[in-house]
Amino acid sequence: MPKKVGHNCFQCSKLSTAEAGAKPCWDAVRCPNRRHYQRNKARISQQRKQSRPVESAGDVLRTIAIEPPIGTAVSIIFYRERQDAPVHAIAAEVWQGTQKVLKVEPMHCMGLTPVQVVGVMTEILKACSSELGVELTKFTSKVELHPSQCPISSCPQWHHNN
Repeated sequence: MPKKVGHNCFQCSKLSTAEAGAKPCWDAVRCPNRRHYQRNKARISQQRKQSRPVESAGDVLRTIAIEPPIGTAVSIIFYRERQDAPVHAIAAEVWQGTQKVLKVEPMHCMGLTPVQVVGVMTEILKACSSELGVELTKFTSKVELHPSQCPISSCPQWHHNN
């Protein structure tokens, strides 16, 4: 079993490249790969799981190629400092195969309770479903970014004023 990534590396993966590079622990060889993996862990794991071959116990393995249907996946993006911190903003992306087909613009969640944030997530799924004409019932992956990465230009948080 692989060694867990340290807490500092996990937190660093949410920062921008410039902010992460300014940290004293930055290693130009290892850190970019670790940051990429941490940011895309759910999607990478899902792709890895789908690509594993299914083998039978004692039989000779025969292989056939079948073109899989292009699935629709919804990725939710949270802007927050830690897993247990309040959500600063929320956004989403819809992918069909390897193409991004829809983007939900980020919206601030300041002052919302956790129940209200879940309600916003439900509304995002409903809006994406009606826009694409496909029933979407859950998010397939979750991406967490630091609030300093918030792309909203009128962001009232302190990190945009520095």
